[in-house]
Amino acid sequence: MIPEENSQNNKSFSYELFILAISILAIINILIIFLTSDPNMDMVLIIVNFALSLILLVDFFYRLFTAPNKVSYFINDFGWLDFLGSLPIFWMPIFRLLRIIRVLRLFKQTGAFGLMRDLRHHPASSVLAAVSFLVLLVIQIGSYLIIGAEAQSANANIIQPLDALWWALVTITTIGYGDKFPVTNIGRVIGTLVILLGVIMFSVLTSFFTSKFHASGQADNEQLLKTAKKDLQEIHRLLEHQTAVLNQLETRLARIEKKMDQETD
Repeated sequence: MIPEENSQNNKSFSYELFILAISILAIINILIIFLTSDPNMDMVLIIVNFALSLILLVDFFYRLFTAPNKVSYFINDFGWLDFLGSLPIFWMPIFRLLRIIRVLRLFKQTGAFGLMRDLRHHPASSVLAAVSFLVLLVIQIGSYLIIGAEAQSANANIIQPLDALWWALVTITTIGYGDKFPVTNIGRVIGTLVILLGVIMFSVLTSFFTSKFHASGQADNEQLLKTAKKDLQEIHRLLEHQTAVLNQLETRLARIEKKMDQETD
């Protein structure tokens, strides 16, 4: 029987979706490696899976240290399978099938409305998780396809898996050092798509966080104005009180002066 996730140990849906996507991608990569025979293209997926395993390993320790009961998470909630599934060993991500099933069950219990409500309440983490996964996906697909396309040319300079990954990384970030570049027409088409996707994703990410910071700044300014207005009202009240006290003192001094004048006469 697949254990229910402790509600106290549940993370945000955006985080769960990110880990779910990473887990599925790692398993798909293993299947692709089994079905293909190109050693360079397979090595690209092996390197990507190593990076995905590191993400899953961080996820395991994050869940372990934030679990209300660490022993219960590791044993009763099959955290040890999460640990095995996060090890950077070729076939270990298969153990992430349990995590996939548990997350899917969690989504089924909560429903689409619960999912949308959580995503609306955590827009920053949702956008960050989505863009982060898409960047990883585009880097993987771009490097996988470019090394296959460039293998057709004798003049290719993208011939090693690390060359392809490096090219995809600098291309998606639109840095473009120019040390690695496609020479085939298919490779150039792939490069164009990677550039366009990179511009779109980073533009969306930049625009989103800029608007969030702007909104946050406006909220802070409004709060400062409210506080300043409240302080001014308090100062005005104190001044009125001090004015009333001074008026009373002036009246008393006038009486004292009048009394002293009468006694002098």
